Amino acid sequence: MDAGTLLFLIVNALSLLAAVALVLWPVLVALLELYKALRRPVAEPLTFTLTKSGATVWHPPSQSATSKSPSVGDERLRLSILLACGIEAAFIILLAVFLFQHADPHGDGMEMAAVGFAFMLIFLPFTLPAFILARHRRWLVAAAGVAALGAVAYFALWLEMVSELGLPKS
Repeated sequence: MDAGTLLFLIVNALSLLAAVALVLWPVLVALLELYKALRRPVAEPLTFTLTKSGATVWHPPSQSATSKSPSVGDERLRLSILLACGIEAAFIILLAVFLFQHADPHGDGMEMAAVGFAFMLIFLPFTLPAFILARHRRWLVAAAGVAALGAVAYFALWLEMVSELGLPKS
């Protein structure tokens, strides 16, 4: 094996590993964030005071504590976006496995171009930015919209691949 062929194999192997790591990163982070959300208490405990007459006076949380933490709705939206992005990233792996199993063995292999299409034209412009925005707790509504557009695009790609391979739709 000459040096040119070896260099070509090394570059291809490294770029494949980088693409797989980029796709698996949202899946692993979404699982980690969901695990942390499930382990953390839902609300901070409220302080109270018992009066001499036996009445309980509940004190609201301090203003500094409420301003630091995001609202429950924002945190749920953030976790939903992270979960959606993780599922969308896992879809690329599912699509690659599906196409490997259903591609024509005597064909030209152009079915596999759909994986590159999904990665370059759906994952990079829709899923990855939504994931990064949700991870940094920024523009959650815009991130949800971008993630939803990505999900619709993945679904349309799935329907196209099923019809392209001649498989039944249901």
